[in-house]
Amino acid sequence: MNDALRQRTWEIAERLSRAGGGGEARLTTIADGFRIELSAIRPDGPDDPPAVLAALAALAAFALGDRWGHSYSPAFRNNGVAREIVWSEVHHPAPLRD
Repeated sequence: MNDALRQRTWEIAERLSRAGGGGEARLTTIADGFRIELSAIRPDGPDDPPAVLAALAALAAFALGDRWGHSYSPAFRNNGVAREIVWSEVHHPAPLRD
């Protein structure tokens, strides 16, 4: 595996973990690289200062990846607690063609 790819993957995982309040990032292998996922519990309100700072930190981590996104599950589906999963992918560079 490419050392630069590994380093970028771990950097994203560490930053997402810190942004998510210390949650543990999960790393999985995908066809052309790695996917980093972090389960997060939504704060009480979107204007909550810690939530805003966490969102900015997560965006900074996402910027290191090649592809990113999130999924959201509302509180009524999770015993009154809204949850989301944020993820970022790091891909091996495409081989050059002649």
